[in-house]
Amino acid sequence: MTKHEFLDRLKNENINLAEYIVVVDSLTDEPFVLGCYKENNTWKIYEKKERSGHFIIDEVQNENIAFDELYELVKLQEKYIKNRDK
Repeated sequence: MTKHEFLDRLKNENINLAEYIVVVDSLTDEPFVLGCYKENNTWKIYEKKERSGHFIIDEVQNENIAFDELYELVKLQEKYIKNRDK
C-alpha cells in the first residue's frame, strides 16, 4: 500500500498502540515508535524502544512493500497490547 493508503487505514481502523506512536517520513528520537522513512531511495522500517536507539527492521526499495510491512508491524503491536491488557 502507499503511504497515503497506510495513513488512511490507521485513521479509519482506530488502531490502539498504547504508548507507541507511528512516524512516517522521518527518523525520530521519541520513545516507543514504529516508523518508516526514505533515505537514498531506500525505505527503512524501524522501531525505537524507550531507552535504546532505533533499530532498522528492514530496508526495501518499494514504497508499497515498506508500508505493507509497517502495517503488519502495527497490527502485531496492537495484538500484543490487547493480549497484554487482558
